[in-house]
Amino acid sequence: MRKAKIDMLNGSVMRPLITFCIPLVLTGWLQMLFSMADSFIAGKWAGAAALAAVGATFPFVMIIISLFGGLSTGVMVCASNDCGAGDMDSLDKTAHTAVLVAAIMGFVVLAVGQSLAKWAMTAMKVPADIFDDAITYLRIYFCCMPGQLVYGAGGSILRAKGDSRTPLVFLMISGVGNVVLNMVFVIVFKLSVVGVALATLITQYLSAALVMIHLFRLDEPGGIKLSKLRMTKAKVARILKVGIPAGLQAACLACSDIPLQTAVNSLGSLAVSGNAAAINIDGFIFTTMESLGQGCTVFTGQNVGAKKYERIKKVLGSSMFITVMSGVVLGLIGYIFRYQIIGLFLPDAPAAVAHGASRCSAVTAFTFIYAFYGIITASLRGYGISSIPAILNIVCLCGFRFAWAAFYFPTHQSLFHLYLSYPLAWIICVIASLIIYKPLIKRTIAKTERLSAH
Repeated sequence: MRKAKIDMLNGSVMRPLITFCIPLVLTGWLQMLFSMADSFIAGKWAGAAALAAVGATFPFVMIIISLFGGLSTGVMVCASNDCGAGDMDSLDKTAHTAVLVAAIMGFVVLAVGQSLAKWAMTAMKVPADIFDDAITYLRIYFCCMPGQLVYGAGGSILRAKGDSRTPLVFLMISGVGNVVLNMVFVIVFKLSVVGVALATLITQYLSAALVMIHLFRLDEPGGIKLSKLRMTKAKVARILKVGIPAGLQAACLACSDIPLQTAVNSLGSLAVSGNAAAINIDGFIFTTMESLGQGCTVFTGQNVGAKKYERIKKVLGSSMFITVMSGVVLGLIGYIFRYQIIGLFLPDAPAAVAHGASRCSAVTAFTFIYAFYGIITASLRGYGISSIPAILNIVCLCGFRFAWAAFYFPTHQSLFHLYLSYPLAWIICVIASLIIYKPLIKRTIAKTERLSAH
């Protein structure tokens, strides 16, 4: 195998971690551009109602994508452990298994999304004036899921090997294509919500095709060969052991947004539009922190495979510093310029902008709190520990948000009071995760050493 672009096992930690994470962050930002292009073009050229239709689908889309998207995390952890241990035969089996599992799951997600679209929009009480457009967007969007999951698996294989740049290049191509197609379909052909969804559909399959072509051409462990395409039982189990809890954790996080989105919907279309635009600000920050968390997971995973446990402490400290500082800087920028940014999406709807700015006042400036929780979770995943963080997420974060929407919001009906639940829930999760981190790590290392002794 050719030498990995980033050496995660030797030397200093901070510099290679930053080098590896920069393409990850840029990749996350480009993925946000998919969503932001949808929102910006829909709001500016198709109207506030079109933006509201797309935004109203967000929580449900995130639940489904997150539930099955945990597969990428499972692939990344499994492959990074293989790389750290220097087991190239195992890496090959991981790669070929991952691609097949991703394709199968993609079609499962497609079917689930299609069958639940109308029910979900009804349950979330989407306003009548945007109901049909929201369902239309969902039905087209979910057709892209096989491509999205295959891209996720392929990109995870490359990142686990130390290559975070190639997936970025592919997403740059797809990102530009998404913006161009959005403009053509919505501005030129006046397809409104349908055009937004079609642009996403086409470019998701483009990114999947690019990563698969690259893997087929990659003549080294981790590359894909048709003759080797089969699912190895042990690899499926390993990928799902990490991936399913990670997916459940992310899905529960998205699920906790359902009562919040339902509460937003009760405030009318302008509130829905403003909230949808504001999500882009917070989403930009969260994407940055989640991308940095991926870097922590890969670095941790390789060092776990190499049994360099002391080095993992440096990975945790460096990742925490980078991520918290990113949250502080980006959060302040988003908060200070919230009216101007939201106004780009809703230039002719000042009332909607005010709603969105109210949400930002409760969330954006405090996103750095989430960084502590996110990095601890990312580190645990690198060890292959995924179930306990998922349970913590369900109890401390989701439970709190459900209770807040049910008992606090009815007497304080504004986006500001609704979204105060975000920073308060993060504080609870940080405290709980700090309590469980060291005991879980010690138990995992002890178990690994016992197995190695046998």
